[in-house]
Amino acid sequence: MAATEHGFVVIGAQSVGFSITNLRTLKELERGKYPVAIGEDIFAAHQILPETVDAIVAAFTAIQQLFADYGVKAISVSGSHSFFEAQNAQFVWDQLLSRTGWAVQPQTLAQESFYRTQAVFARFPHFSEITKTGTVLIDISSGSVELTAFNDGEFGFSRNLSLGPLRVYEVMSDLQRTVNNYVEVMQDYIDSRLLDFMRLLPHAEQYPNMILMGSALSLFETLIPTGERMVETDRDGFDLIYREVTHSSDQYLSEEYDLPINQVEQVLPTVLLLYRLVKTLNSQRIFISNLKLLDGLEADAAWAAGFRPVTLDPTKEIIQSAQNLADRYQVDVAHRDATVTFVLQLFDRLKKLHGLGKRERLLLQIAATINDIGSYVDTHKHYEHSDYIIRASELMGLTRTEQEMVATIARYHSSDLPQLNLGDLPEMGAARRLIIAKLSALLRVADSLDASRQQKITAMRVSLRQDAVVLTATASDDIALERWTLQQKGKFFTAVFGLPIELKGRTSR
Repeated sequence: MAATEHGFVVIGAQSVGFSITNLRTLKELERGKYPVAIGEDIFAAHQILPETVDAIVAAFTAIQQLFADYGVKAISVSGSHSFFEAQNAQFVWDQLLSRTGWAVQPQTLAQESFYRTQAVFARFPHFSEITKTGTVLIDISSGSVELTAFNDGEFGFSRNLSLGPLRVYEVMSDLQRTVNNYVEVMQDYIDSRLLDFMRLLPHAEQYPNMILMGSALSLFETLIPTGERMVETDRDGFDLIYREVTHSSDQYLSEEYDLPINQVEQVLPTVLLLYRLVKTLNSQRIFISNLKLLDGLEADAAWAAGFRPVTLDPTKEIIQSAQNLADRYQVDVAHRDATVTFVLQLFDRLKKLHGLGKRERLLLQIAATINDIGSYVDTHKHYEHSDYIIRASELMGLTRTEQEMVATIARYHSSDLPQLNLGDLPEMGAARRLIIAKLSALLRVADSLDASRQQKITAMRVSLRQDAVVLTATASDDIALERWTLQQKGKFFTAVFGLPIELKGRTSR
């Protein structure tokens, strides 16, 4: 079998899904899932029960045999964020490793959002045409709702809310037996949770198109013709579904839509949630898709392998996500852009010195984009505020470790300094601590070059010499402040790289 065949496994809230995919063509040779009620354990008992672990092991074993039959060697095993919400997730992770040999890689909410956008770009019919006007992608899993917006064919922003239908059902299941107007009470509960979420969305944008996807859309997916990726309806069609669901028994829905009875309990909160989103966003065209996280993982792996299943460079979404975060906290755009320009120039010109690659360059660009967000809280020790805001935010496409690295780099861009032995970063391995130190040193230099916040330096040449790194700037005004600031903040650069860094310059007038 060609090396382009890749096996994917995803532990979701309701099933263990898998596929065998040719990365060159994105053609799936096999795809399937094993129903496993992981989410019910997590949202009811807050842990994954032993019998559920056994069910996951059984699914893994069957999938491993299938992969072996196909001769698949390259395998990716992921766990959705809901899996890792369990209090005993680390114990279960270790049990799965010891019993099956598979190490489950965690996915954050931001990563899942990133992969979903890859899925729609790669597989959704006419996606680029649809997103020329405002389009919102709504992904509903058992535990959360992710809203991702597009306009003019470009990614706009992403927001997450912990309000998935299974989570709603588990919270309100006791109430169902005690009130007569259960539907109205559930709607009120959903509305109360949506209030602050919707308030944070840009009010100037219009979203006439809505794309629905996710593991909680079992009822809607029965409407998609066999072999197709989506089906389209309008507001009237969606209203008909809403009225049917809110006035039907569980038994009727199970029989009419061929749903297992344990999935029917999620139908009502799913439809109530979507109904409110459709009304609030005033969407007129509604596309129901059967795309899953698995599709996004396939598309991203194809891109990483050097194939181009999508025309959009995935890093653009990650950068846009960082810029959105900077905008939310009202970062000085001119200073931000100047710092990003300088730091990328330094990184590119000093490759022989730092020896880092494309992914580290991206992390540095993100850190330079958002390092000042803490000033929104307080300019005093703003770098400390930046650190904790970044750790608590959603940055699309980054792993949890990468996000922590970006937060640490941002913390050390200003007056705060890591210990020279990096002993104050015990949560990071030695290799990551060294990367953080190198990127922090570069960011401190770049930040110094706009110390006046007036963008005086209009051009710069970077020279790597045997005894020093020399920056030769062309400036619109005197850069004495920038030179003095670099002398202070550049000391860490010298400690990390073993070379002093100097700023020379002349005014262009």
